[in-house]
Amino acid sequence: MTNQKSSDIIPAMFFSTAVTMILTNLTEYVSVLVDGIITSRFLGHEAYSAISLFNPLIGLLLLVSNAITTGSQVEISRSLGAGERDRANSAFSITLLIMAFAAFVIVMAWLMIPGWLLRITGVSAENHAHLYSDMAGYVNGYMFGVPLLMVIQVIGPVVVMDGGKTLFTASMAAMGACDIAFDLVNVFVFHGGTFGMGLATSLSYLVQLAILMPHFFGRTCGFGFTLKSFSPGQLADIVRGGSPTFVRKIANLLRDLFVNRFNLSIALTTAAVAARGIQTDINTVLFCLGLGIGKTLITMTGIYYGSNDRLGITRLFSYSMRLSVILSGTVGVVMFIAAPFIAGAFSSEREVVELGTFSIRCMAFGIVPDVVVSAMMGYLQGINNSRFLNAVNILDRLVIPVVCALVLGTLFGSKGIMASIAAGKILLMVFVMVIIFARTWRRAKRFPARLEDFMFLPENFGGSEGDNIYAAISTTDDALSESRRAGEFCLSHGVSRRTAELMSLFIEEMAVNIVKHGRVRMGRKFAVDYRLSLNGNTLCMTLRDCCQHFDPVAFYRTHEPGKESPEDMLGISIVMKLAKDTRYFSAFGSNNIIVSIDSGEARP
Repeated sequence: MTNQKSSDIIPAMFFSTAVTMILTNLTEYVSVLVDGIITSRFLGHEAYSAISLFNPLIGLLLLVSNAITTGSQVEISRSLGAGERDRANSAFSITLLIMAFAAFVIVMAWLMIPGWLLRITGVSAENHAHLYSDMAGYVNGYMFGVPLLMVIQVIGPVVVMDGGKTLFTASMAAMGACDIAFDLVNVFVFHGGTFGMGLATSLSYLVQLAILMPHFFGRTCGFGFTLKSFSPGQLADIVRGGSPTFVRKIANLLRDLFVNRFNLSIALTTAAVAARGIQTDINTVLFCLGLGIGKTLITMTGIYYGSNDRLGITRLFSYSMRLSVILSGTVGVVMFIAAPFIAGAFSSEREVVELGTFSIRCMAFGIVPDVVVSAMMGYLQGINNSRFLNAVNILDRLVIPVVCALVLGTLFGSKGIMASIAAGKILLMVFVMVIIFARTWRRAKRFPARLEDFMFLPENFGGSEGDNIYAAISTTDDALSESRRAGEFCLSHGVSRRTAELMSLFIEEMAVNIVKHGRVRMGRKFAVDYRLSLNGNTLCMTLRDCCQHFDPVAFYRTHEPGKESPEDMLGISIVMKLAKDTRYFSAFGSNNIIVSIDSGEARP
């Protein structure tokens, strides 16, 4: 059951969070891109080729941290969606401990076996002496920043989720500016070569971490280090939630290592290697578009999935798919037009620029299917559909690109390898659509015609339509209308009259309180997402809004009702006394209140 109004809360939360998540992922890659441009311009394209070949090694170094961090985000968002703040904090805390141990292992591995690690990229001291020397120097400097980056990977998404999108964006801007400045100082003052470029990146991570850390000491921070709700089962959930990311990263690593080795074997000049490096760097940055949208879907899907909200998750999926197509299509057109200028930023050599332009334009054709599939995979990870997701990951990151690179590379050389990226993305999109069509035909004997056919939700997820009320409340009249409708809903489902009256009162008092006193940010429309559902013997009311931070549960516990502004506290005090369970959490700049009451009788 729904009213005809549409709420602004999902687009408001999703768009701003997706932009910040895109910047979050750029943290991992933009520094390497900046290092590459400055290195190519001032140290030569051979030194740049060495840094570009290091990219797969970054994936190896951060393999476990990426998987665990993503699994932690899934666990945190689902715990928040269920109103379990302590469990969310435990997931955050155990992830920090795991990252500290992983950072220690990585640094020790580099100190003990640096030559072996570099050979993974296909570069050896015997066959590529100059590349090997430049790459080893860069890694020596970059290794100081690996522990810092791993901590940023953990706390960055949490800061965003906890309403710190502006802070994280500022930290990202500071990191980028410092990296450029430190790189230029290295080139013109210290002449530290590739080692100095890697060290500059490490120092820029330190600046970003220093900006982010004060958030956790702020008054409104909802996260802190605690293990009081931790259990071994939660660690298993984190690992399970991050397993698709682990599979994707492994496949991605194997793909890049193979394609780099193959390109080294068939490239006729170092310009072809450099052009492939340009494509890898730009593709990595462009991939952040789909990765950012996908990670936003992981966390936001987890919240709606954790609260068993079918309509909310459907609206979220619909908006995210539309946004993916619009953003990626726009970026693809811009990249195709600007390709010569982008390639020219890396090098002034004609062959490098020509091949680089071709490689960037190939990526422009593949960016739409790449972002759409990445968004789809983020959604699937949020609902914990690991089997299909892992199959898509292996195809997307390993099988299809390797086959395309082999076929097109054999036929057309380095240009064929560059074109294989777009060809692989288009083939993957076709494969995903075929699977969805086959799944829908097998279950319903028809072709997919509804949005939910693409969503892979469990059959009974969210309960039947008749057991739910959804609405957008933006005025006092809306609140009163939904209050009356809630009473009728309860009575029609056999709920006692007393309980029906109480739930009606809950909605009126809580919604009117938000309408009267909630303040939204400039440019946002005011709307409160409201849901009332019946699940067995429990009535559950959920209110979500994008107003200023306000925790009614904490407020009631710290203020004695009836002394200060009693008219403002009346609704809150009634809800707190009569509900069997009232939970609050803040996520992505939104307030979320969950009130549960026994359908047969309420506590006096």
